[in-house]
Formats: sequence, C-alpha cells, structure tokens
Amino acid sequence: MIFSKIKQASFFQKQLIAIISTNLLILAIAALLIYSAFVDDYRDNLVKTMDSNASLLSAVSRSALLFNDERAGQTILASLAKIQAVRYAQILDPRKNVFAGYNRDEGDIDIAPDTIEPGYFFRADNLYLMQEITFEQDVLGYIVLSADTLSLQAQQRHYAQLVFWVFILGSVLAYFLNWRMQRRLQFPVKRLINLVDYVAKEGRYHQRIFNRREDEIGRLVNGVNSMLDTIEEHQFKLSEHSGHLESLVQLRTEQLYHRANFDALTQLPNRHLLTENIANAIERSKHSGSHLALMFLDLDRFKVINDSLGHFMGDKLLIEVAKKLQRKLNSNEVVGRWGGDEFVILVEDAQSVSTINALAKDIIATLSLPLTVAGHQLHISTSIGIACFPLDGDDASSLLKHADTSMYKAKERGPGQFQFFDKDMLSESIWRLSLETQLREAVAQQKFELVYQPKVNIQGETVSGLEALIRWDNGQESVHPSVFLPIAEDIGLIESISVWVLNQACQQNALWQQSGINIVPVAVNLPASFLIGAHCLELIEDALKRSGLAAQHLEIEITENTFIASTELAVNVLNALRKLGVNVAIDDFGTGYSSMSYLRNLPINTLKIDGIFIDDLTPQNKLDIPYSDDLPIKRDEGIVRAIITLGKSLGLSLVAEGVEHQFQVDILRDMGCDIIQGHYFSKPLSVEDAGIYLRSHSSVTL
Repeated sequence: MIFSKIKQASFFQKQLIAIISTNLLILAIAALLIYSAFVDDYRDNLVKTMDSNASLLSAVSRSALLFNDERAGQTILASLAKIQAVRYAQILDPRKNVFAGYNRDEGDIDIAPDTIEPGYFFRADNLYLMQEITFEQDVLGYIVLSADTLSLQAQQRHYAQLVFWVFILGSVLAYFLNWRMQRRLQFPVKRLINLVDYVAKEGRYHQRIFNRREDEIGRLVNGVNSMLDTIEEHQFKLSEHSGHLESLVQLRTEQLYHRANFDALTQLPNRHLLTENIANAIERSKHSGSHLALMFLDLDRFKVINDSLGHFMGDKLLIEVAKKLQRKLNSNEVVGRWGGDEFVILVEDAQSVSTINALAKDIIATLSLPLTVAGHQLHISTSIGIACFPLDGDDASSLLKHADTSMYKAKERGPGQFQFFDKDMLSESIWRLSLETQLREAVAQQKFELVYQPKVNIQGETVSGLEALIRWDNGQESVHPSVFLPIAEDIGLIESISVWVLNQACQQNALWQQSGINIVPVAVNLPASFLIGAHCLELIEDALKRSGLAAQHLEIEITENTFIASTELAVNVLNALRKLGVNVAIDDFGTGYSSMSYLRNLPINTLKIDGIFIDDLTPQNKLDIPYSDDLPIKRDEGIVRAIITLGKSLGLSLVAEGVEHQFQVDILRDMGCDIIQGHYFSKPLSVEDAGIYLRSHSSVTL
C-alpha cells in the first residue's frame, strides 16, 4: 500500500521522499560508521594504554624475574591500582606460571594464563593482553593485563541521544531545502545528468550544454563545458604519451624494488631480501630433504679502521670485501650485507660439515690477504658463526640468531676463526649479557684496581720498571682481563677503561716519587683502537699533566696487531710519543702480526718476548727442573735467541715475560736478554706491596 501511494505522488513529493530517505540513510550510515569508529578508537586507545603499561611493567620487572624477587613483582603490579580500567594483572615465568599478581576486586581470574598467547583480544567487553618480558632476545616471562570497558557504555547512551536529534534536524532541513530549490534545479540538473550519461556510455567528450544563465547553475554548466574541453585536450595528449609513461613507470618500479631489496653501498642483497631468501631456501630444503647452512661474518677490527681512517675508507673497504666474497661463492651460495661490517652467506644444499668447514677456511684465508684501498695497505680478518638447518633452527629468525651467537663465540677465540652453533652457547650468551651489564656499571663507578709487577734487570738484578695490570671483581668472582677486556672492546668501553688505567698508573707513580721512592717507569698496556684514536695523544698528555709525572717515567705497551689497521697512522702516533718523551714497547712479540719490515722504522724502545716462548726453554741438565708432571720439556730456544738477536741488532731493549725458574734466568742471561719479568722474582703486587717492594729493592742488589 505504501508503494502504491508513492507511485501516485507528485514529482516534488517523490523527490522529497527520496531526498529525506537518502539523508536519513546517509545519516544512519554515518552515525553507524562514526559509532563503529568511536568504539574502535576507544578499544585501540585502551589497547595502546594497556600495551604501554605492559611495556613499562615488562621493563621494570626484568630484574625481578632475573633475581626471582616475587615481592618486587608484587610491588610493581600494585601500582596498577591507580588505573581504574585494570581488572587484574599477572607476571608469569617462562612456563606461564604465576610469578606475581594484582586483582582490583579480588574476583576470579576468568581466563587461565596458559591459554593466552602474546597479543590481545576482547571477550565479554573485557580486554585481555599478554606481552613478553625479554632481555635482549631471550624471553624471561610474560605480562598479562585485563581491563574493562565500563566507561564506553555511558558514552554509548549519550551518543544515541545525539544521533536521534541529528536525524530530526536533518529531516526538517532536507524538506526545507528541497522545497526551495526543486524547481530551479530540476531542468539544468537533468541536462547535466543526460550529458554525464552520454560521456560515461560513449566515452566521447565533444557534446556541450547551451547556457544563458548567470547564476550558480549557469556557472556549474559553464564549468562542466570547460571541464569537458580540458578532458578532451588531455585525452589527446595522454594518448600520445601513454607509451612513454608506461616505460617510465616500469623503470621507476624496478628502481624502487632494487632500493628496497639491495644494499646501496655494496649492491648485495640487504637484510630484507636476505631474510626472504633464507625463508624460501628453508621451504625448499623441507621439500627436498636437503640441508642448508647460514654463515654470519663480522670483520675483526673494522671499527679501528673506520674510526682511524674515516668512514669513506671504511666504505671502500666494505666494497672490496663484498667483491671478494662474491668471487668465492658458487651458484647455490648467496652473500648479502646484514648491516655495518656484518655479512651473511646462505649455502643451500650443503653436502657435509666438511664442505662448510672448507668454505669457511677459504673465506677467512681470502679476507686475511692484504688489501690496498686508496693508497693504504689494510690487513683485516673475519670471524664466522655457522648455523645449520634443520639442526640449529627451523626458521630464518632462529638460524640468524644462532649464527650470530656462534660468531661471537668465534671472536672469543681470536681473530680469523669460525665456530658452529652449539646449544650451550645460549646459556653463555645470557652470561655474557649479564657480564656486559656488570661491566658498564663497573666503568661508571670505576670498580677496578691496578696491580704492579716488577721488571728486573737481569745483570744487576735491580728493579728497572713496573707493569700496571688491571683487575676486576664483579662481586661474585675475580674476572680475568682476557675475559672482560674483549667484551669492553665490543661494547665500546675500552677507551674509558684505558683512560682510567693511564690516569691511575701516572698518579700512583707520581705519589711514589713524592714519598721518596726512587722512581722507575711504569708500563701501561693500550689497545690498538685507543692508540690510533683521534684523542690518544691528548689523553696521554692530560694524564701526565694531571699527575705531574715526567714523560720518561711512563711506558706504553702495544701489540703487533696495532699495525694491522694502518701502519702509517700508528707510526705517526708513536713518533709523537717519542717526541713527548714516552717510551714504547712491543708486547707479546712474535705471537701476532709479525713483520720484520715495520720494525726498522718503528720509534720503539723495547721488545717483550711472550711467555709462551719462555716456557719452551729447557735446561741442559734436566735435573735442574723442579719435578712436575705437566711441565713440558721442549727444545725451542732458537725462537727466543732469534728475537733477542734481532732486538739487539736494532738497538732495542729485550724483556722476557713469564719467567718462573732459575734455569730460565740463566739461559736468558747467557742469550743477552736485558730484563726479566715473572713470578720468579715477584707476582703482581697491590699498591701497598709494590711500594714496599720498591723501597726494599730500589737501586740495591736483590
């Protein structure tokens, strides 16, 4: 019946009904969309708020989980009482057992924690959110939050009233406007509709509407005519240039793809494409039953080169390394740049462990060859971590993580090493992270101490100097320097530690001098990264100035590997130290990057023979050796004799380290060694004991 009445109605009535119905429909849809958006925004804001709270709780509850401090966990969660929306919260351990909890109304926990996965969801108008508590990449536990949406219901009622009045006002307004404008709009609008229908159907733009009106409708008609003129003109031009535009679009698409998937510097696949390639290779390996290997490469001492010679030289070096790696790989091996000085090699269809071994050794040998970059001869090496599918992980993320972990294990063995992943490394990784945190705190609070080991003149057996050695107790154990100093180098703390050692040694030597002790030079070990750093000379001069110590009473000990990065730069620094009056010694000579060519031009005073060669010394009468099952009897005196002969020919002083027996002293004296250092005369001494030792042994026969 309603439809029959509408058919009998006039055009105006039909138009009115249509407009009002359309307006009401639009208002209804808009109201529904706005309401839906409002509810979504409310929920999104609630999720963001709870997620932010969960992130904050996760950060502050790490220590509670690490140290199993349940009371701290309860205290952390109690702070949620200020947030009215929170119903309850829980801290779970890695097995999703409740570690600590908070319940606003002391009600029941309506969802078991072990049924929730990280993320969020709504149920019965309540939000449930779980977030992992991680330490670096390890999951320590979970945060679970539940919040209600009570405030949303009150806002819904207010919104319904507002929508009702908008409907009423919209209907009245539509009726009024239609009554005023119907007659003036009907005819020109119909003509415009007909024209638009024609253009849409035929796809032609030559028709125009004749117009004599000067009001808004006339301007609209003129605008449509003008628009058709413009469209017709542009259509003609576009048809002429469509081929050119298509080629440009294709070129731009290719450029964007290359930029998104390849490294701009080396043109190797970048992190995004590498991850995608690894995931695809894993799927292929699953179907074929084959194995694949992932090799994570990190250039040793790249930071030293980059900091000393500049980023431009570092970039050039990375380009050369990329070219070398590409030349070594075959069709089933892909290399990409992971970032910085890190590269990843994907080896598909890996036949055996020995094949991967051979490839790793080949890469290490290739990168160890000298590189000439912009006139500088650079020596680098690489450490490689290896993870295999499916043994060490079944997805790209796991393989990359485990290869990275094993790479750090390889670095601990020294430069130019490779290491396969082992599950025991995960616990070692957690231990390393803990040690890094403790080391940062130790540097900030200067929780180190120095001990001093005497160096004795082998002829007169008088004290000729001391070597300052750093010691650190982390509160649980005494950590050996060979353990924490490489970590300090990796995390960028080695310069701070070196500056502290330098200042402490200079100040202590000056204090001994002020107390009346005959002063002797104190030697300080400095790493290569510090020596060729931008502020090396400035920091050494500052240490001498602060302490008032004369430069000749300070000795700097460096290793041969200092000259790997840049011989020219290192020599310039040593020349500056020589002009300053500071003595320089090569420590552990013969165990690093030994090259006779650089010794002739180095401004050094002393060569220190590494203790491993002193252990090889064997007395002619073996009965002189104190009985010991594990004391090896070796006959390798030629190396020690050659080092002493070389040093003497260059006018250098010779120091033998690690001397523990009388027969070693006798042999070294016969060979012409100048100074000995080791437990035979004295172990490393505390500040107080070193002062007593200097007072009792200075300038007198021992």
